[in-house]
Amino acid sequence: MPKWLRLPFIRSWVFWAIITLGISGGLVYLALGLLLNPKAVPNCPEMFVPMSSASLRVYCGQLAASKQTLPDLITAMNLVQDVAPNDPTRNYVDSNVQKWSLLILRLAEGTYQDGNYDDAVKAAKKVPNTVSAYKIVQKRLGQWEETWTKAVRYDREARDLLNSSKWVNAYAVAVKLTSLNNRYWATTKYQELADMVQIAKADNSKLDEARQLIKSTEIASLLKAVEMSNKIDSKSFAYTEAQNIIATVAKQMLKLATVKLDGNDWKGALEIANKTPESPEVKTELQNLISLAQAQSHAVNSTIAELETAISLVQSIKADSPMYQKSQKFAGDWQLEVQDLARLQHARSLAATGTVADLQSAITQAQNIPKNNPRGKEAAQVVSEWRNQIETVEDTPFVQAADTLAADNTIKGVQGAIAQLSRIRPGRALYAPSQQRIKQWTADIQRAEDTPILERAERLANTGDLAAAIKVAQRIGSGRAMSAQRQERVGDWQGQLQAANNVAAAQRLAERGTPEALLGAIQAAARVPRSSPLRAQAQSAMDNWGGQMLEIAQSVATTDLRRAISIAKVIPERTSAYNSAQNAIQQWQQELDQSAPPATNDNGLPN
Repeated sequence: MPKWLRLPFIRSWVFWAIITLGISGGLVYLALGLLLNPKAVPNCPEMFVPMSSASLRVYCGQLAASKQTLPDLITAMNLVQDVAPNDPTRNYVDSNVQKWSLLILRLAEGTYQDGNYDDAVKAAKKVPNTVSAYKIVQKRLGQWEETWTKAVRYDREARDLLNSSKWVNAYAVAVKLTSLNNRYWATTKYQELADMVQIAKADNSKLDEARQLIKSTEIASLLKAVEMSNKIDSKSFAYTEAQNIIATVAKQMLKLATVKLDGNDWKGALEIANKTPESPEVKTELQNLISLAQAQSHAVNSTIAELETAISLVQSIKADSPMYQKSQKFAGDWQLEVQDLARLQHARSLAATGTVADLQSAITQAQNIPKNNPRGKEAAQVVSEWRNQIETVEDTPFVQAADTLAADNTIKGVQGAIAQLSRIRPGRALYAPSQQRIKQWTADIQRAEDTPILERAERLANTGDLAAAIKVAQRIGSGRAMSAQRQERVGDWQGQLQAANNVAAAQRLAERGTPEALLGAIQAAARVPRSSPLRAQAQSAMDNWGGQMLEIAQSVATTDLRRAISIAKVIPERTSAYNSAQNAIQQWQQELDQSAPPATNDNGLPN
């Protein structure tokens, strides 16, 4: 211990009382001096703390603390924290620091309750660990941390439940905030979560219809679902679900557009693609589909420039795209088509002269295009056309020679014309029309040869010699120009012969005069066709023979009614005697009924 501290008066309370009174009096005097002399008031903001006296720092600290705000109280604490322990003002400083610490804690508590946790903790930690309030601060900081951690956990849990559309569970967790010892979490944040739950529930109800709509494959329904989903605010917890619905619609519309594209309906594919909503999940593939559809729209024009444009469009499709293989196939086909078009253009320019040599060269050029190439069918078609053109040029002299020979209208001239056209080989361009003309000329020759024969047969038939007419007509062979006409006439004459035979046979039967013979005669005459000239004669004979049968029946009726009835019953309906026979039958039947003995019972008595 220093010697001066061992002095007796140092240990006297009277000494320290005098010192304390002196310091207090000095501070009072300083304060009064400052009050009475404003020019002497120190400028605390511009004070350089390391070079300032303890009394001045205490004064400035009190001045700052008097404002009772956290920044000012912390400023006051910072001003006096370096006052030496043996400084005469130390006890006064400690007393103020204790008071300021409690005030800082009270204000920090308010900041904490207002939700400014970090600011509250930062302020509370300004309380020095040398004051008795430090333990209270430490305890309070622990409570704050525990409560705040729990509140943050509840908030995160509620939001996760909201993201999972579990509205009831989310609200139950939000209610837990009201039991926390923090005004900010128990009121403001609770109400915020409660409002979020209500908004999310309402928005999710709006999305129910959209969920039903996306089950359809109708474009209008899918776009309606997108329209409803776009109305959900980005701050709503249903926003994620709304975006999922939009993404689902985008995928469905991409599939529908792809189906159209696979069916070579690039117009339909583009129409759907242009209506497809924006979605990161399908953005790249949608653009690839549009590029491929636009490429097809250019390719259908079938010009070299348009095909090259189509190729450039599909080259933007990357190798990792599902449409890459398809785009490469199209590009390969279009490249071949460009080459084929160039060859076809050259071939057509050669064929334009129409000479056999140039046409042959054009054919050779076009035959370089393989059949399986995109323009293979077109090349084969023009080759066929040019070959027909060559064959036409080569065979036209035969046609011209045939026309010259046939012009004199003689059989010899026509036969010479046929010989000329027969030189045109099967399969050549003029073969079919030449064969048609040969067929026509051949028919003309045959008609010239066969007409006299048929006319002679007609003359014989007109004289009644049908058999001779048939024999003459049959000289016209089958397959000749007049064979159908000959067959018709022969058939007619054969029918007339048969009719005559039937009439003759009927007459021979009728000569017997019996009912049975007369019936057979009627049946034979009935076989004469109605179109036959002998039909009227046959009908007259039938009526005559029917009348004879009725006369026989009437004659028989005088002695045998039953026999008369049986004869009358077989008189054919087609004869004129039929009705009279039916009346006679009715009369004879009545006479029979009247002459029959009365019926008797088992005892032999009349009923």
